[in-house]
Amino acid sequence: MTILYFVRHGQTIWNQEHRMQGFKNSALTPRGIQQADQLGQHLTKLPKIDRILVSPSPRAQQTAQHLNAQIKRPITTVPEFQELNMGCWEGQTHRAIQQVSPVEWQRFWHDPTAFEALNGGETFAQLQQRAQRGFERSLQVYPKETLLIVAHRVTLRVLLAQLLQQPIVAIPDPQPTSLTKLTLTAGRYQVAFMNRISHDE
Repeated sequence: MTILYFVRHGQTIWNQEHRMQGFKNSALTPRGIQQADQLGQHLTKLPKIDRILVSPSPRAQQTAQHLNAQIKRPITTVPEFQELNMGCWEGQTHRAIQQVSPVEWQRFWHDPTAFEALNGGETFAQLQQRAQRGFERSLQVYPKETLLIVAHRVTLRVLLAQLLQQPIVAIPDPQPTSLTKLTLTAGRYQVAFMNRISHDE
């Protein structure tokens, strides 16, 4: 049986400022570092994790390094787990984007299949294909292992939607360092828990 844990990176400066990040990056806040450290401590109480798979984004890498200080597992970077490319939205505040692109903004949050990426970035479907590619390759390389994936808000939502065969809007928005667990048995993914943040209390 394959066990999969999915983690969103810790809180960042741009999260606090309500700015879109995408391929761009901002560092973890002190709170984000604390979240990653607390998650790492929580992971020591769970069944052994074999390997950490992480997005190349510095905020995801920083999160992985902090939580791994506790569990000390091999870390592998998976380029396809990078966040959605948000084009010219990256670095802009939510309010500024909403004022200039109200229709696309609405679609981004509430109707992702209709989002056209007029900002010059990626659609949700393009991200889903990319993330799935990296995920399937990882499972081929590390079969029947317990894997921890550290990635991003949108990347995790589209990947979980694909694995669970659900609409993206049916997948709850993950909070910083929230933890989701799936098991793969006989070719079927089942949710053990989703977006757990009890370690962040």
